[in-house]
Amino acid sequence: MKDVIPGKWRSAPIAVFGAAILILLAGIAIILQYNVSYGQERLEQVQGLVDILAASEAAPLDFDDPVAAQESVNAFRVNKQVRMVAVYDRNGRAIAGYDRSGSPVPQTIEALRPEGSGAMRVSAPVEKAGERIGTIYFDVDSEAGSRRFTRYSLMLVLAFVAALVVTGLGIAQAQLREANRELTDRADALSQANELLEEQMEERAKAEEQLRQSQKMQALGQLTGGIAHDFNNLLTVIQGSADMLCRPELPEAKRMRFAKAIVQAANNAASLTSQLLSFARRQPLKPEQIEINSLIRDMEDMIDRTIGERIELVLDLAAEGCTVEVDKAQLQSAILNIATNSHHAMADGGTLTIRTVNVERDGGGRMIATEISDTGQGMDPDTLDRAFEPFFTTKGTGKGTGLGLSQVYGFATQSGGEVDIDSKPGDGTTVRLLLPCVQTDAAVVSAAALAGGIAEQEPSSILVVEDNAEVGAFAEALLSELGHKVTRASSGEEALKLARSQDFDIVFSDVVMPGMGGLKLAETLAREKPELPVVLATGYSQEIAETGAGGRPVILKPYRLATLAEALSGALRAHK
Repeated sequence: MKDVIPGKWRSAPIAVFGAAILILLAGIAIILQYNVSYGQERLEQVQGLVDILAASEAAPLDFDDPVAAQESVNAFRVNKQVRMVAVYDRNGRAIAGYDRSGSPVPQTIEALRPEGSGAMRVSAPVEKAGERIGTIYFDVDSEAGSRRFTRYSLMLVLAFVAALVVTGLGIAQAQLREANRELTDRADALSQANELLEEQMEERAKAEEQLRQSQKMQALGQLTGGIAHDFNNLLTVIQGSADMLCRPELPEAKRMRFAKAIVQAANNAASLTSQLLSFARRQPLKPEQIEINSLIRDMEDMIDRTIGERIELVLDLAAEGCTVEVDKAQLQSAILNIATNSHHAMADGGTLTIRTVNVERDGGGRMIATEISDTGQGMDPDTLDRAFEPFFTTKGTGKGTGLGLSQVYGFATQSGGEVDIDSKPGDGTTVRLLLPCVQTDAAVVSAAALAGGIAEQEPSSILVVEDNAEVGAFAEALLSELGHKVTRASSGEEALKLARSQDFDIVFSDVVMPGMGGLKLAETLAREKPELPVVLATGYSQEIAETGAGGRPVILKPYRLATLAEALSGALRAHK
């Protein structure tokens, strides 16, 4: 027995040690797995915070608004575990952020310092319409070393206790139950933290929505003030001129001058509504081939009147002209918008120069640059950066909508061109509008040719469809003045009945009407009476802006006698 007992005791420690080693190894594996899982959870939580900030930064980055970007970043200062937040634009330039240590945020992505000790770095792209417009970086404290040491030590103790199962299963079970209770408490704490995070995310979403609504209302207020100012100026001219026309025994020369003033004010009002619709992408464009130099010469008097007597207008046009294919009204509006801005920049007078230059396009092809330069006060870098921003204006409240240059930018890009500005304080401003040249054909109509009188009209039977009685009476008066026989209908349904029971040479219909609209009427007549032409009129139609008019001629309200006569004559000629 003496030989057997010592042998057993010699082998028992080895067995216990081996069992303990196996249990400890298993415990270490569990610790490593838990550490990976916990780290992944931690990373997902931080990534969620970064994604929230990335979503809120899309609008500030798109509009290059550092103030709004910094406001979103400051919301994370309450989280003491966030060491640093940095927001970079698409060029890698910092526009917002903070560092809890007091150090400045690196101004470029390349200048970012390596992750500090005990810190976790997470980034997320800021995207709009699938395009990356910026990047967010977060440095967040990792789990405290003391907590990690406590948790891992506890697990090692559990592993050691498990090793003692060989000698004390009861003690090991008691220790295991205690460990399970602690793990349950931690799981409950983690669940509560997750619920708190979800509540914070919901509150953050509500705050972001309130901010967006506030920004929308501010922009609409500024837009409304500018529109009201411009329309009140136009109405002042119209009402004053109308009052003068009502005075008895007014000389014919003055009567004609006041009548022209009303026409000009109405044209300016139509241009303003056209500008608003163009900015909102709600106006159907009508590209035509135009010779740039001829258009500018025809606009010389108009521009001269716009900028006033204290500003000298100089034209420096290229010897070899260039034909472009654009919407003529939009091009004229763009040039006038730029000239008007130059006028405001030269309050004490100066020189406005309009120059055209032929340039070679990158990748081949010709372009023509229309450069409009002034000798005004110029723009500082901050104003220059925001010049094309919608609703941005340096004019006082109610003195401008802030849509002028943004409309120019939209027109240029829609027409396959581009626009840029060169300006410095005290050195004036040059706006450069680049448009691609096209080969001319027989369909080119110069601006001068469009300024002629009204061609003699062949009397026709016309069905006018207009739900607005005043506009319908106006159209009837214009057409009767041209010698046409006019029949009026106040709805699409009534017009369809008349067209089925009577013979007409042409139909002139409004687009937007209750019930059957003008497009639906035109489509129905195209099936039943394909030989009957239809001309459409609209002040705004989302349907036409989105899908077009099916090849039918469209004139925009407010229209003039010459415009209406030409549209009807063209449609009648096309159907002969």
